[in-house]
Amino acid sequence: MLASPRAILGTFVAVHVVNDFYATVLPAFLPALAREWDLDYTELGLLSFAFSLFTGVLQPLIGHVADKQGKRKLILSCGFFIGGAGFLLMAAAPSFWFITIVSLLCGLGAAAYHPQATAFVVNAYPNDRGRMLGIHGWGGSVGHFLAPAIATLAIAALDWRWAMIIVAIPIVGAGTGLWMYLPESNPNPEAALKGALGRPIVIAAFAFGLVNTVLYSFVTFVVKMLVDEGWAEVTAGATLTIMLFIGVVAQPVGGRIYDRFGGRKLFVCANLGTILSVLIFSQTSGVASLVAVGAIATFGFGLFPVSLAIASKIGGDSRTGFTVGVVFGVSGLLGATARPVVGALAEALGDIRLALSWTVVLAIAALPFAIQLEKEEA
Repeated sequence: MLASPRAILGTFVAVHVVNDFYATVLPAFLPALAREWDLDYTELGLLSFAFSLFTGVLQPLIGHVADKQGKRKLILSCGFFIGGAGFLLMAAAPSFWFITIVSLLCGLGAAAYHPQATAFVVNAYPNDRGRMLGIHGWGGSVGHFLAPAIATLAIAALDWRWAMIIVAIPIVGAGTGLWMYLPESNPNPEAALKGALGRPIVIAAFAFGLVNTVLYSFVTFVVKMLVDEGWAEVTAGATLTIMLFIGVVAQPVGGRIYDRFGGRKLFVCANLGTILSVLIFSQTSGVASLVAVGAIATFGFGLFPVSLAIASKIGGDSRTGFTVGVVFGVSGLLGATARPVVGALAEALGDIRLALSWTVVLAIAALPFAIQLEKEEA
């Protein structure tokens, strides 16, 4: 069994690679699925909605159950097993609606990870949470950038169904490893919900969730956008890989900045940077617009460890799972809702670039929440 803080951190960095690999791999499959069933942007947005829905709805509930009852190892392992089963079922999908329904299962599996992993990491490093959550986030960003690279290559070499099977293998492996080696957490009867859902956590949830929704709207549609503009699928997938690779640097840096300066200043600066970047994207094309997308990724990924650190500090030792679940749950619900809206807007306007440009409204809406973040909670 893993015992030392370093072993716990190393395990969750590795497992985070797998979790965020499968949580962000779907956009790489969208061009192939669009060809298979002649899907438009609205239908692709609906598929992304299904994939994210349960992740948003269930994270606070699962986090609270783990806070109160313990069993974090069981919950984490089952989450990976459910996610792996979802991808295996998608590989055999006979129709668009089948794969959409099964995507809900994948989202259910993804809902188990972040509240439990954050609790393990901050319990191991209670006085260094920003830096350690940044290191933990580094693993997630590695998974982010590996996802489109491996998936697009597998689709090109085999087909999308075999690529789904390949994705399922490390997911099941991660669940097995956690079940075998991770120590089980203890129950905490003091982990009551009363007073947990207060103003500080709601502000943090919307400050992060709105900016994160901008980021993942671009992540979801950038490959299909470039393919429609004449790019080869492998090249478009490589562009998404580079975009996601930015998080490998941004997350540890964001965690260190949080430890030194607190969360509010960082959130406000990242928020303003996101607004400016989306505006630049809306007014440019070619390389300049892709640089703007890279900037959106930098600001968005840099806030991941910051939001986790703020949420875990608000929740304290007894309610970390719930408060982290609220922050990621709100983010998941906002993202799930926004993607079909962006897809439908792209169909109505006849231009996915213009539809993505309208996400600047979400970034502007996030700014008042970022300004209200309490200094002491950072």
